[in-house]
Amino acid sequence: EDVANILKVYRQRYRSIRTDPRVAAIIIFKNHGHGAGTSIEHPHSQLAATPIVPHELRLRAQEAVRYFDDTGDCIFCKTLAEELQKGDRIVFESEHFVAFIPYAALSPFHTWIFPRRHASSFDDITDTELTDLAFTLKTVLAKLYYGLQNPDYNYVIRSIPTDEHQTDYFHWYIAIVPRVSLAAGFELGSGMFINTALPEDSAEFLRLTQVP
Repeated sequence: EDVANILKVYRQRYRSIRTDPRVAAIIIFKNHGHGAGTSIEHPHSQLAATPIVPHELRLRAQEAVRYFDDTGDCIFCKTLAEELQKGDRIVFESEHFVAFIPYAALSPFHTWIFPRRHASSFDDITDTELTDLAFTLKTVLAKLYYGLQNPDYNYVIRSIPTDEHQTDYFHWYIAIVPRVSLAAGFELGSGMFINTALPEDSAEFLRLTQVP
């Protein structure tokens, strides 16, 4: 219930701020621990509204458009269907959400939470979905807490820029990044990431982690 209340605040503030014509993108994120880059001692959420679309968000949207133009499919829906069919990278499933470690995870235990229903903007989440997301998010974070001994982490809600709301090509989701490894010279020099853990092994570990 407490997690659901936090998500309700996210949604309320998102809906309010997106009406400001100066805002092009809204980024909601949580920092947990010093290794997550936080300057505040306690874990906390933040919402940042920017007058431009950040490069990474624009690039993701452009790639999603390209895939949709080439195939007629939403790349996020396609990814979700393939992960559900494969099954070995699934961490947790609920009625409305699926948590999994992607095939090309950037780092160990990098986890995505996808809504089953196609929606481009986070603020389109229904009350029923929000309650279910609270349970899913709490469960996944608890698995990280008990399985990895309370690691530092960030999570980010990735949503469509504010000048769009519902598209056929973009699907909002949550990315959770435990800070269990560090980017080194190769990553900084190339923009490519080396993940020393197999996503299938990481997913199995979290799937089998018991939450009291």
